[in-house]
Amino acid sequence: MKRSFVVTAVLAALLLFTSGSLFAASFYEGKTLRITVGFSAGGGFDLWARLFSRHIGRHVPGNPTVVVENITGAGGLIQTNQLYKATKPDGLTIGHPNGGLILSQMLGMPGYDFDSQKFIYIGAANKENTIFVFGKKSGITSVDKWRNSPVPVKIGGLVPGNFMDNMDRMMKEVVGFPTQIITGYKGSADVFMAVESGEIGGGNLSWDGVKNTRKRQLETGDMIPILQCVRNPVKDLPSVPRMIDLAKTDEQKKLIQLVVHDANDYSRPFAVPPGTPQERVDILRNAFQEAMKDREFLAEVEKMNLTLDPATGDELATAISGWAKMDQATKAKLKEVLFKAEGK
Repeated sequence: MKRSFVVTAVLAALLLFTSGSLFAASFYEGKTLRITVGFSAGGGFDLWARLFSRHIGRHVPGNPTVVVENITGAGGLIQTNQLYKATKPDGLTIGHPNGGLILSQMLGMPGYDFDSQKFIYIGAANKENTIFVFGKKSGITSVDKWRNSPVPVKIGGLVPGNFMDNMDRMMKEVVGFPTQIITGYKGSADVFMAVESGEIGGGNLSWDGVKNTRKRQLETGDMIPILQCVRNPVKDLPSVPRMIDLAKTDEQKKLIQLVVHDANDYSRPFAVPPGTPQERVDILRNAFQEAMKDREFLAEVEKMNLTLDPATGDELATAISGWAKMDQATKAKLKEVLFKAEGK
């Protein structure tokens, strides 16, 4: 009887697994899986979304068609708000929001019409790992040149609260460098073009994006990396200082730890809207993890000289939930730093 019970249980489990797989295949078969990005084409978020889109479909039962849609505006806020409150939670849309917006929402800023802790996180392929890069035309060739500039140096941003703008604000309000933030660009690609034209001096941009889309300018010295916004130095830039190296007080170190280092851990998540059926969340999470090990995906990552640093959906959710426990005094200080009006 015991043997009969075990056999029956195994058969039942196999039947359940098979029926679940068939159901998943029947749902995704012939459908389109959409990945939304809040920035213009050609930037770091767009680059990774398109790279990911070329491989995840093979790992979703039913092999759906995968497309990327750019929903620009407000530094990614329009796309993130839309993902939360205006996207059907059917497992057919994955958003790739900017992690800086998650921090801003947890600080209680108006206009952030989503709850970071209610998003369902699928995973992350890498981190923002931004580097302040300046154009040769700016004359800013080192941290000391920026620090000692007799006039405020123009740097690009997208919108207050975005990860890029957060790094800009940290340099101006916390580290105290002479800085004028020119915000309102639609994406990092637009910031690149503004730097090249001399409209602005520089900006902080994902290192993967810089080294892939501006390789020639780096080689010729027309673009110069001068500062890293990372916890651990980027292997390509061993002699370039980090922002934390400029901190002189315990408060500066604490703020850099929170806004630069900790926020980088969830700076590039993939997520679906709350209410997405659990079985489809499981399918997408599994497909994400399988894609991260896919030989063709890994070969393309290596060919493009990108930095793969994956995290699971649960790891992202844990990192974000830790932020929710921040004390009110620290939140107030961060609001003052990250959202202080220019000129005040």
